Amino acid sequence: MNCQTLRDTMRQELPLIYTCEEVESHRLRLTTPFLYPNGDYIELYLEETPVGLYLTDLGETLGYLSDHGMSFRQSPKRQKTLDDILLTHGVEQFKGELRMRVDAVPPRDLAWTITRLGQAAVQVADLTYTLHLGSLVTFREEVEEFWIAAEVPYESNYRMVGGSGEVHTIDFYLPRSRPVLVETLSSATSSYASTLTSRVVRLWHDILRVDGRFLYFSILDDAADVWRSEWIDQMAQFSQVVVWSERDRILGTLST
Repeated sequence: MNCQTLRDTMRQELPLIYTCEEVESHRLRLTTPFLYPNGDYIELYLEETPVGLYLTDLGETLGYLSDHGMSFRQSPKRQKTLDDILLTHGVEQFKGELRMRVDAVPPRDLAWTITRLGQAAVQVADLTYTLHLGSLVTFREEVEEFWIAAEVPYESNYRMVGGSGEVHTIDFYLPRSRPVLVETLSSATSSYASTLTSRVVRLWHDILRVDGRFLYFSILDDAADVWRSEWIDQMAQFSQVVVWSERDRILGTLST
């Protein structure tokens, strides 16, 4: 066994094109070994257009997501994930199609282009798996989507060492002229809300002992009426407390 033998074997056993059909005078349909989550083969099309030659999925990938009830309009975080996938593979979205430009006829580097577009289609189609996790979306993720929709730069899981020497992981860091640290708190019971209050008060106090340059936010999920006024007062000694139903206050504070 050597590399040349292995390459020859792989070309025979796993070609990038299973079938090629001329479906129209300007379009070839290529069946690839890539699979959608339902097991169907991903088909790509080599298409001659007035502006050049393109490899495209003709909108089948985003159509697959639509058939499963997935929309990007209502989820900035999901849209950002889509954009990141396409950027990684050098794929553009054009009128619902995923496509890549092929510069020469006969096309050079077509195998590479099929691989990149096929891999992008797989990753985009795999977003359907996140639909099954919709009920597990956390309050922290909801806040993260708020940053994305408002185009607020942020870092998540920001680590700092407090005055006690303990390493803290804060939910969000917002880089601004006066940087902001944000902690999210969500509870369905008063007992756990009390525990979270004690934890965040200790957190802000410990960080303030070593670094006073930050602005602190404690964002409360007020979907359940579990936050007592005295607990809010305790947190307000070290941070700006914002209930989620009044989250637009955050943007107003950040703009000042």
